[in-house]
Amino acid sequence: MRSATSYFNGALYRKTMARFWPLWGLWGVMWIFFLPLRMLNSYFNEYRWRATGAQAYLLVEAQEIPGMLTVGLIPLILFAVLCAMAVFGYLYNHRSACWTHALPLRREALFTTQYLAGLSFLILPILAAGVLTAVVEVSFLPMGEWGGVLSILLTWLLAQCGLVIFFFSFASFCAMFTGHILALPAFYCILNCLAYGLWYLVDNLMNEFYYGYVGVPGALETVEYLTPAVALRDAVRWGYGEEGNLLRAPDIVLIYTLVGVALAFVSLCVYRRRHVETAGDVVAVAVAVVRPLFKYGVSFCSGLAFGMFTAAFFGWADLPVLIPCILIWAVVGYFAAEMLLKKSFRVWKAWKGGAVMAAVMLALCLVCLADIFGIVNRVPAPERVESVLVHIQMGYPYDNGRILDATLTDPEQIAKVTALHRAVVDNRDNQEYNDGHTSDSDYASVYLYYDLTNGRELDRRYTSVPIHAEDLEEQGSVLSALEQILDDRTLVAMAYNFEGFMKNSRLTTAYVEGLLLNGEDHGPVYLDSFRQELWDAVQADFAEGNIGVRWPFEYSRDHREHTYNAYLTFEVSRNYSEVAGPADNPDVYYETRPANDYLRITLTPQAKHTLAVLDQAGLFEEGYSLAAYEPDDSPDTHTW
Repeated sequence: MRSATSYFNGALYRKTMARFWPLWGLWGVMWIFFLPLRMLNSYFNEYRWRATGAQAYLLVEAQEIPGMLTVGLIPLILFAVLCAMAVFGYLYNHRSACWTHALPLRREALFTTQYLAGLSFLILPILAAGVLTAVVEVSFLPMGEWGGVLSILLTWLLAQCGLVIFFFSFASFCAMFTGHILALPAFYCILNCLAYGLWYLVDNLMNEFYYGYVGVPGALETVEYLTPAVALRDAVRWGYGEEGNLLRAPDIVLIYTLVGVALAFVSLCVYRRRHVETAGDVVAVAVAVVRPLFKYGVSFCSGLAFGMFTAAFFGWADLPVLIPCILIWAVVGYFAAEMLLKKSFRVWKAWKGGAVMAAVMLALCLVCLADIFGIVNRVPAPERVESVLVHIQMGYPYDNGRILDATLTDPEQIAKVTALHRAVVDNRDNQEYNDGHTSDSDYASVYLYYDLTNGRELDRRYTSVPIHAEDLEEQGSVLSALEQILDDRTLVAMAYNFEGFMKNSRLTTAYVEGLLLNGEDHGPVYLDSFRQELWDAVQADFAEGNIGVRWPFEYSRDHREHTYNAYLTFEVSRNYSEVAGPADNPDVYYETRPANDYLRITLTPQAKHTLAVLDQAGLFEEGYSLAAYEPDDSPDTHTW
């Protein structure tokens, strides 16, 4: 009689299923409540009030079943690791490990049987819930709708099974590398978020060392694809498409399902090399690379995470303090990992490895500090910039021209922006911060997002860049470069967004703030009957440079002598037409709602056209006057 290698044992499978029935029973009850019982409850509640609409209501519920994929994702992540802890729990106790492996079963049969049992914990209840849901749909919906709703139910079932295969296989993979039952959920959670965690730590480290750094464009999207919970959450969203309701990214679900199958085979290979004596060890696999990877990985992550947290907690923002914090916590993390591996506090003989890890972390910090790759000094040449999205503080006064937030494509404007960028970078070591805003010093913020001609992107963000009045005549200073932007009337018009403000809009209100009546402050005065005349006058004054002039310092004498402490505000009403889907979809709805936008502009003594309209409106004849700045309201004034 020919002998054959068995990869499955029915008796062990049934024993495991019977032993852990509360686990898969709870999972099944949850899905029965989520699907068939919820649908029946909705149907009969609707039937009580409107019998004729109950079927239509149930049809909508049936069509939205795949939306439960996102709802069930978090419970699945939890139940997957619980199932792995249940079926592979014998690996974490010496007695149970020796007894189980003494059975006349090959390791292949043990692993496959337990793996399939754990997978059955999650898939069989889903199949049962799916069958009951199909019975509800067939029983209460007209026959003409059966094909559509059953195909949607099948879509949910396949996607849900794909998620189960990945997360349970991933939990099984983690189970093979540890001999401690509490380490399994820890490894499972850490490895699920490892890509995002490493990116977060390295990104924050670079943010500390590199002036203006805000991340590598597109890196976060890649990291999210490598973070299962995030990638699958977005992939299984159920929404509108060109062909009706469908999953957002079924290809991602398929890829992760195939990865789950591959992890199952890798887990089997690891299980075959696992020693029974390692039960109770944090890392149970004796492969040469696994234990060092665990030890140095813990050291690296603890050094960055706790080092930056310590510096932030105590407010130590300087790099000479941050670097020692990182080194100390890296060494602490190394010895902590060594204690876990050896299950002993006597690990001081491993000081050489701690010294090596400290040297590696020091080298990493010094590489960042020296900026070997030229990240800080990277300013693109104007001719290499296709467009740039800017967010720049445009000085004073405080009105709608305060921030320039626009995408620039004009070569001359791009050249001014890159000149400001270069000035900020070149003068980063000469910046002196003060305690507040004065007549000869202030702060500027510059956020730049470049699209380069080679298809790449470059993002930089500079917050609270000091500017000083004495630097105006200095070539290449931040203030001289910023002044070039403040003097560009086209850029100032973009900051006020005159064109976008009136696009598809109707001017409804105009009022003046900052008025004095008999020398006392007065509330706003509405001039709605002159709103169009005031708008035309503001445009004329802006074109002549009499209004909308920007000043870099709030307390400069020129700013306060050439502007009133009064504002003219316009209000428009516009209609937004929102479409929630394709035009041929029966669930499309159109909503029209009014929305108000505001534009505030500072009045000036030079705004002759605007002041003439205010005079025509009788504002000054009624005793009103525009509030002006007091000449001595600042202890230090500077002529600009």
